[in-house]
Amino acid sequence: MFRTCLAALVLSLFVTGCEGTPEPAKPIEPAKPVVRTVAIATLMTHPSLDLIVTSMKAEMEAKGFHEGETVKYTIQNANGDANAVVGILRDLELSHPDVTVAITTPVAQAAMKEVRGPLVFSAVTDPVGAGVVDSMEKPPPLITGVSDAWPYKAQLELARSLVPSAKSLGVVFNPGEAASQYGIARIRELAPPLGFEITEIPVSNTSEILGALKVKAAKLDAVFLSSDNTVISGVPAALSVCFDQKKPLFVGDSGTVEQGGLAAVSVGYDGVGRATGDLVARMLGGERNIPVVVASDAEVYLNLDTAKRIGLEIPADVRAQAKKVFGTP
Repeated sequence: MFRTCLAALVLSLFVTGCEGTPEPAKPIEPAKPVVRTVAIATLMTHPSLDLIVTSMKAEMEAKGFHEGETVKYTIQNANGDANAVVGILRDLELSHPDVTVAITTPVAQAAMKEVRGPLVFSAVTDPVGAGVVDSMEKPPPLITGVSDAWPYKAQLELARSLVPSAKSLGVVFNPGEAASQYGIARIRELAPPLGFEITEIPVSNTSEILGALKVKAAKLDAVFLSSDNTVISGVPAALSVCFDQKKPLFVGDSGTVEQGGLAAVSVGYDGVGRATGDLVARMLGGERNIPVVVASDAEVYLNLDTAKRIGLEIPADVRAQAKKVFGTP
């Protein structure tokens, strides 16, 4: 009996001791950050359009969206093929991104039909005229973006200051694109008061630019390239003709001036990109009914090498206005 009680007591103490020993605490794993997804569709590789993407990401980074940690970007480029745009948008849509970014007017127009979630467009000259939104102030809840409407009056005034005796100004544009429909209407209105007679040079695709401009250039005092994507893709052809015939070529963005365009008054595509990034961040934060932003910067860019090549002197006061001067003095 004594042995039985003793055994029971020992067992009781053992069990009590085991129950009273706390298990080591498991380390608390930090919560994994939510990774948001942003799909980017762009029409082509071009200095200004590439800058939009870079600046957009920089603005997102500044707002706490760190690439690879809290945001993932997927980008597809149509490489100038408008027929490929719908396909790349549908491909991006399969991943159900949190926000889709559509860069340029043709991509934004296609995105209106293909994208179901939040959409931010960028570098769309005339969003209302292109049918992307009905109102700049009150777009649909899930749609907003940035207009890069060119400062046409300032551009034509710059052309007048650089070629004060010029009368005939050739304007290369694609009448089938919404951006150039807006642009040519503004040029028709603004050019005559500045003493320019407009020679319109319509093209339907990039391959037509070389031949169309060659035919007209001899009778022109200067050439202006419109903001549509067809013409922007054909910058090398326009440069070739203008260099050969020593005609000043006026453009609308810093990247094309760096490539050889004589001069531009640009909206500032770093600002366009940062405004785009701000809108994307706001959309990711749940904000809706955001008014469309209109780029307001007006930056002058000049190319001194081009000026020398065509035998043109750029006045010192115009140089002083420039945000950047390419080439050597």
